[in-house]
Amino acid sequence: MSKIFKISGNFTQYNVWSEPDPSFTGEIIVDDASIFCGYCTELYNSRKSEIRFLAGAFAPNGKNGKTGIAFYKMSNDSVQAPLMYVIPDLDDIQSGFWAALGLFGYFEPQGKAKIAVEEMIYSEDEEDHIKSQFEKIDRSINGNDQLLEQVQCCIDILTNAK
Repeated sequence: MSKIFKISGNFTQYNVWSEPDPSFTGEIIVDDASIFCGYCTELYNSRKSEIRFLAGAFAPNGKNGKTGIAFYKMSNDSVQAPLMYVIPDLDDIQSGFWAALGLFGYFEPQGKAKIAVEEMIYSEDEEDHIKSQFEKIDRSINGNDQLLEQVQCCIDILTNAK
């Protein structure tokens, strides 16, 4: 059975943590294989609240076996490149980073990141709501369709983290 989590996070840019903290909040649906999808709202952008789409996984890390999270953060804005967040150990807030998609198709680390997740009480209505938000993703831009097919890479990154 699926589980529902609240997710929030923050990132550094030029070695400074974004304000407010957290800089985004959202919800994800996690399946029995620990793969998830969901959405978040950006809070740091004072111009407007922008929705981003999340797809990734939880997995034990290769360093100490503790649970980590890795995911893609995608947008429907064609000028907003996809991002990747990797937190090898959710108990170690110093372990995470975020990366931007570079010109050659690789995610390039940009700074530190921290993520918090909190399991919520499951409800079918809430799962339907999260799915309906996630289905608004435009798969035809920014390589979103390819990233959605490569969620296994999130698991691989975590299990190989040292």
